[in-house]
Amino acid sequence: MWPFRKRIPAGASAVEIIDEAIDFAAQRWLSFSLSVAVPPGAGLRYRIGLFARSIESSLHRRFPPLTTAPAEVIVLIVAKGVERSGAVPRGDIERELGILLPP
Repeated sequence: MWPFRKRIPAGASAVEIIDEAIDFAAQRWLSFSLSVAVPPGAGLRYRIGLFARSIESSLHRRFPPLTTAPAEVIVLIVAKGVERSGAVPRGDIERELGILLPP
C-alpha cells in the first residue's frame, strides 16, 4: 500500500514533530475554511477557535506525542497552521488571538 503519511518515530517528542503538525493544520485549515459554515459576521478569533476544537483530536491521533503537550503548544500549531496556509495574514492572526507568533 502507498504510504500516505510519514511514520512518527517511537519516542518522538512534540518538538520533533511540530513542523509536520503545522503543515497538517495548514492543510486542514484550507479544507475547514471551504467546508464549514460559520455565522455571518463571525470574526477570525471565533473561526480559529472553532477550527482548533475540530482539529485537536486529529492532531492527537496523527501525532501521539502531542497528547501530553501543553494546550499552548496546540494553540501555537493551530495559529502557525493558519498562517502557513497563506489564507490569513500573520498580523491578523496575532491581533485576533492576542499572541505573537514565532518566525
